Amino acid sequence: MLAPSPTVSCAPPLPSQKPRRRPVPLRLQSLGVGKVLTKLSRSSKHPTLTLDFSDNTTFQILVDGYDPVHRWVFQKNLKWTSSLEQLLTTGQAHVEWTIKDCALITLTDKAFESREREQRWDQNHTGVAFRCFEDRVWHCVWATLTDHHHDKCVFRSYDD
Repeated sequence: MLAPSPTVSCAPPLPSQKPRRRPVPLRLQSLGVGKVLTKLSRSSKHPTLTLDFSDNTTFQILVDGYDPVHRWVFQKNLKWTSSLEQLLTTGQAHVEWTIKDCALITLTDKAFESREREQRWDQNHTGVAFRCFEDRVWHCVWATLTDHHHDKCVFRSYDD
């Protein structure tokens, strides 16, 4: 999500391959800790989550390597926790939340490929997590890369 991703790997990394370099750990103080979040909105056309604050600053969470010209080759999407999903059912939500904490976190999910033979593997990936004083719930956003064949997902990765 935050580091360049020049290639797409369809299989689990081989033991001889170097693992993908993880982003430098950092606290996202500048994302808005102490700021009042007034609106969250997702794009209907691109994998983007926009956060608007009361001081007229805006932050966007984007998918690394997303290319709108070739977006149908593989589908890159943002996913989020159910707490954000409930808020974003109409595409945007107006709130008055003060950001209490924000961080890059490491998540582990099951990636898979089921084209010729089924393969599954655990994959660590980065997400952006934040919580607010008002609701005290951690909200998290992360990227996925999927491929579908006849409306069935045949590949899912979190390497973006």
